[in-house]
Amino acid sequence: MKVILGYPLMRAELDRLAAVSPRIHLEFQDLTTQAAADRLDDPELQGVIAPRIPTDLSRTPLLRWQQLTSAGIDHIVASAPWRRGITLTNARGVYAVPIAQYVLAAVLRVAEKVATRDAAQARSYWPDASEEEQYTGALLREQTLLIVGYGGIGREVARLAKASGLRILAVKSRPEIREDRSYRVPGTGDPDGSLPDQLAGLDALDGFLREADYVALTMPLTAQTRGLLGRDRLAAMRSHAWLINVARGPLADERALADVLRERRIGGAVLDVFGTEPLPADSPFWTLPNTIVTPHVSGADLTAPRILADLFSQNLHRFAAGEPLLNIVDGERQY
Repeated sequence: MKVILGYPLMRAELDRLAAVSPRIHLEFQDLTTQAAADRLDDPELQGVIAPRIPTDLSRTPLLRWQQLTSAGIDHIVASAPWRRGITLTNARGVYAVPIAQYVLAAVLRVAEKVATRDAAQARSYWPDASEEEQYTGALLREQTLLIVGYGGIGREVARLAKASGLRILAVKSRPEIREDRSYRVPGTGDPDGSLPDQLAGLDALDGFLREADYVALTMPLTAQTRGLLGRDRLAAMRSHAWLINVARGPLADERALADVLRERRIGGAVLDVFGTEPLPADSPFWTLPNTIVTPHVSGADLTAPRILADLFSQNLHRFAAGEPLLNIVDGERQY
């Protein structure tokens, strides 16, 4: 079975991956551009670990599997490989650990009033007793975190949050599926879906927003979830609540979000993702009050190639053995 490893980032793992099965012939070829993928002319090729597949599949008639290094698939929806006879698998679960750590850091930053304390230090100011409340942190055990999207990332967020004492509300599109059937770093996440105090469908979102002190967006971007947090739902958030977006910018109506932040109708926002990236220099988010901007780094992790190689190894073994692959994407649901 011939498979091409098409990500330069993973080239150092080629020998390790090639040793997974004697039935797999793995070779490297950079397929990070559509032009490179379109140059493929290989009647023996059966799988690619790459972001692109050929526009014309007649020159790769045996191709039947594409593996991504990303969890999100919004960048390839237009090519719809699942409608062309290709099984698509993604990397959900690979980045859950660093992203969940980012979310917890954001929660702690807010709860411990880090910005207020930093500002006092910057001006060498020691507050007097009458100002103590302004500098005193809030107990997480008395606060509620709403996780919007309970996949691999949301489950690891829940694990860290639960250990910190937060009450956890979670919504997912299919709440009846509590078990995590995707790739997961051993010892992480919520395999049986037991951590949330309440786990419900998207119809519960409006009510949950009124209870949350923090709202973490960890849901994939699809046609159905685009603009999920519109003006009305942002207005439903508590006046002190913070929004943390580590998924995709367009999950929230960015114009409406800018308005509620400007008018201080919510506590603030920690934003790692945006509809346009890099974030333009004239974006209001750079200077809005109580808004923290980071350059799409929540999933950055120096160990990611090693974890990706573990997922790829498992799927190469399964592919060679004819077993069900991990992280198969439901194309119609787009995750």
